[in-house]
Amino acid sequence: MAELNTSDILEDAGIGVFELDLVTGRSNASPAWKSMIGLELEQDMLPQQEWLERIHPADLPIVQKMDAAMFAREIPRSKATFRLQHSDGHYVWIQSDVAVTEWSEDGRPLKMVGLHTDVTEFVQREKSKDDYLAMISHELRTPLTSILGALKMANSGQLGELPGSIANLLELAQRNSNRLLHMVNEILDFKSIESGEMHYDLEKVDVRDVANDAVNSMQGYIQDKQSIVMVGDTGTDPIFINADVNRMQQILANLMSNAIKFSPSGAAIELGLHRKGGKLEITVRDHGPGVPDELEGKMFQRFTQAHTTGKQKFKSTGLGLSICKQMTEGMGGEIGYFNNEDDGATFWARFPLLG
Repeated sequence: MAELNTSDILEDAGIGVFELDLVTGRSNASPAWKSMIGLELEQDMLPQQEWLERIHPADLPIVQKMDAAMFAREIPRSKATFRLQHSDGHYVWIQSDVAVTEWSEDGRPLKMVGLHTDVTEFVQREKSKDDYLAMISHELRTPLTSILGALKMANSGQLGELPGSIANLLELAQRNSNRLLHMVNEILDFKSIESGEMHYDLEKVDVRDVANDAVNSMQGYIQDKQSIVMVGDTGTDPIFINADVNRMQQILANLMSNAIKFSPSGAAIELGLHRKGGKLEITVRDHGPGVPDELEGKMFQRFTQAHTTGKQKFKSTGLGLSICKQMTEGMGGEIGYFNNEDDGATFWARFPLLG
């Protein structure tokens, strides 16, 4: 039985291999690399030129950014997923993994080798699932909003006084409807961010008004005997920043719902506004167990969740904090957290103040 070398194994697996001399610009590509973009195996071509001509214009800056970080030794390898145009005109999705294989004595990259894998079927399959999830979420939001509106009206007393047992059940239904609608909105927000369709209508906004509205909107979401209190700059004069009002309310709602989730019954969630050195710092403090060490550096990644205990706790999408980060940075702010010395954690978002 003949022995297979690494090149044979990669060819059999359909993984394209290329190498590039960064000094001369000369490059070579394997038969599998040619095949995945519809080139004849014996066709004369310049791999680097073909790559530059065929890569989707929207994807090129992303790959170049990763390569630059690799050349600066900020990351060990350049990994990216992008589109290359096939010879028949359609685009194929390529997963790329590239490494520098030779450096000069003064630290300049001289040669690099990369692997390209056709992941078109996987990307299309994931997109189909995402589109289906987005469609279901859209279909759920309208009836949920209607149900929630009816429950709020009943619980407000506009329909008359309700017997205690029925009132308790309707309040529970309202809280759970709020949570479900919040999860649906998180999924839709996440899909908008991922598809690049998230837009911001920036204007001069009084954050004090936004914060008060956000607190009021969370009243049907808090757990038994919990409360939300304002701390920090509790005056009445406006605090102006440049922001999208709706996105700001979503950020505050996500941060407060996260605090509610991890705080025990009867705890006060503290929403703070603090002016510091030309910036507004918005803080949301909970009184839960704090962020565990194993989640350090991961809290704002999608689908990250800490474990909760107790019968009052509930599950979430794991998207809320990731959405907060994307929206905050999309409006020119920054976001982070720290564990408090006594108990719980404090999440913060900072934005430049306007005069």
